[in-house]
Amino acid sequence: MTDDMDLDALLAQAAATPVAPSAALTARILADAQAVQPRPQAKVVPSRPRPGVLAWLSDLAEGLGGGRAVAGLSLAGVAGLFLGVADPSALQSLSTLIAGDLTSVEHMDLLPATDILWTEN
Repeated sequence: MTDDMDLDALLAQAAATPVAPSAALTARILADAQAVQPRPQAKVVPSRPRPGVLAWLSDLAEGLGGGRAVAGLSLAGVAGLFLGVADPSALQSLSTLIAGDLTSVEHMDLLPATDILWTEN
């Protein structure tokens, strides 16, 4: 029990005497931090606005985060539309496959209600 009291006393003594870094150390840290900061670059603004729908779409894509962000949003939208249209019975047969009923693997149709999307009228 005395060990705990001694430890508490040591921790209280350490908390009572804070140690501040020297001025030279602080100056070196701040100089290193200033050296690795990115320098702001002036953005070149075109002298006249670009007319047309493609310019508007380009500005929209840039505002959304660039081509990769637009591609990801498009993929998410198409996947969401597909999942909204697809019949949930495919998930039921997939869960049957995962659960262990391996006898119906040959007859399993993962996209049962999407044949209407692939046929011509």
